[in-house]
Order: sequence, then C-alpha cells, then structure tokens
Amino acid sequence: MDKFERKLDQAARAAWMSYVGGITQDEIALQLGVSRPGVQRLLALARQEGLIKVRIDHPISACMAMAAAIRDRYGLDYCDVVPAEPDAPDGGASYLAAAGAERVSRLVVRSEPLTLSLGTGRSIRATVEAMSRHDRPQHRFVSLVGNVARDGSANRYDGVMVLADKTGGERFLLPAPVVADSVEEKEAMRGQRLFQAIMAVAKQAETAFIGVGRIDRQATLFQDHFIDESDLEELLGLEAVGELLGWPMSRDGEVIDCSITRRVTSLPLEMLRDQPLVAIAGGREKGPALLASLRGGWLNGLITDETAARFLTEMS
Repeated sequence: MDKFERKLDQAARAAWMSYVGGITQDEIALQLGVSRPGVQRLLALARQEGLIKVRIDHPISACMAMAAAIRDRYGLDYCDVVPAEPDAPDGGASYLAAAGAERVSRLVVRSEPLTLSLGTGRSIRATVEAMSRHDRPQHRFVSLVGNVARDGSANRYDGVMVLADKTGGERFLLPAPVVADSVEEKEAMRGQRLFQAIMAVAKQAETAFIGVGRIDRQATLFQDHFIDESDLEELLGLEAVGELLGWPMSRDGEVIDCSITRRVTSLPLEMLRDQPLVAIAGGREKGPALLASLRGGWLNGLITDETAARFLTEMS
C-alpha cells in the first residue's frame, strides 16, 4: 500500500465516521490521531475522490462497520479492521502491519519516556518492521514472552530488538523458553534476579501489543518448537482454541489448567488486567482464538482484518 492509498483509506475512515457514524470532527481527530484541520482535509479528499455518494464507495466502509460492532460488543477502547486481499501474496498482511504500526507509532513518537511491552508472532514482527525510525533513546521496550525455543533456537518473531534498533531505546528480553521442561525448571528461572528485574519492567508498561495464537498443527507454538507433540495433543484434547502469550484458552476465554500452563514462563494474564492489551492478528484461522480472547475480556484493543472481523461479528 503506497502513501496515497493509505491517505485514501484514512479519508474513507474519516468520511464513514462523519457521514455514517455521526461522529464530530474533534472525536474523529482523536480516534485517527490527527488535528481537526487534518480531518477537514481528509473529508475534502474523500469528496474529491468520489468516495462520498449515497454510500461510501470504498471497501473500508464495511470494515468500519464491523470495527464499530466489535468495539461496542466487547467494550474495547478501539478496534481497527483493515481490508483483506485474498489474491495478494500475503493475503493483506501488509495492511494489518501498517495499521498496527500506526497505533504503535502514536505512542513511540512521544518525547516523554515510555515503557512498552510486546508479545511475539508474525503480526507483531511485521508491525514493528513497518514502522519508521524515530530517535527515542528514552523509551524502554520489553518482551512478555520468552525468546528461546526448547531446542535452544532464538525466537525469530520477537519484535523488541527491531523496535529498539529503530528508536535507540532500551531493550529487555525474557531469557527463557515460552514453556519450561518442568515446573521445577520454571520456578528456578522465575526466581532468578534477572528474570524478576525484567518482569518488573513489564509491569510498568503503558500498553502491550500482543499476537494471538491458534491451537492446531499450524500453531506457531508447535511449529517453532515451543511445545512438543505430546503438549499439542494435550491442548487439542482439552479443546483449547487459542493462546495469549503462551497461555492456552478455552472457547470462553478461560485459561485452561493443564501441564502446559503450569510450565508457561510468561507473565500471568491476570497480572496484566490493569495494563491495556492490544491484539494484532488477522485471518479466518485466527477467528476462534480472537473470539476467545474477547469473550475472556483480556483485550482492550484489537487490530484485525475483515476476514477475522466477519467471523467475530457472525459468531457474536
């Protein structure tokens, strides 16, 4: 998506909010992160490009309608839904990354010191890669998920290193596998001073941007060797539909008590209740996991695509 197309998408969002949603220009400015004159320019662009007719003639209008429905249904601070492109090589994942980068950038560009925590996954990595560089050495970025697989390989989808490199900020990586081999190993790691120090930084984060994982044979947890065959079979037998930060969830969004959860090294989800969690995930295959996350009340914000959004609105 080039610069003009992004501007056109933003113009369509502003037009939908103004002409369909009945939202004031001040409220639109707040939601889009632009000035009031910026909103007026976006509305002018929408009129100029012929988007405003009897209806808004742009795919983003359907996305906006679904976003509003999901936001209101689950009491989110915001929900961004981007178009999906089935014929595109990445299925429109670049749109999702651009939307995520816009939200993260609104925080990162600030001059006052910021602590931001990140989960892991393809969408999180793509989001930080889509961001522009900003000189913000006063910021801190901390990982909420272990950065080592059980075979000793590094987590290739960690975004903290990339974001720290783009800003010059401090980086804090969790020196642990997502799932320890035993409860004793987990407790030993969590008792280390370094581990406790990083957890303390994570608790101070203003916002957390996280991925949402599916539970099946294509699950990142399984494909990247964070869990083994027996772990996967146990989760499937317990009808787990997704995971947040390695914590497996039922259809209702409850954390499942099993041998895996007793060995997960990530910060417990309950300890993050006071920290806004924003999920970045898309695709029909992520639908059940996203729905569970919303039903469990874990999320404060959601950035997704129209394929997943359609699943969410149909199942709500």
